[in-house]
Amino acid sequence: MSIKRKEAQILGYKLLYDRTGKLVTERTSTDISKLKKFFTTEEYVTLQTILREATQKLDEVHDYIENSLNARKMTD
Repeated sequence: MSIKRKEAQILGYKLLYDRTGKLVTERTSTDISKLKKFFTTEEYVTLQTILREATQKLDEVHDYIENSLNARKMTD
């Protein structure tokens, strides 16, 4: 039986921390061009904008965390 989903994850962000003290950020995104046929032109353009803006902000978060950790290491 095939189940039709009503939503899809288009962007994900994780902060991973391991036992060695290593912090890793992981971002996953969906190639929305494969989903274009399911959306109106307006919806598709909106999704493109959302992905672009969210990716930019997540890059800022990644840089902020990385810079904070680097500053902390220098003062320890």
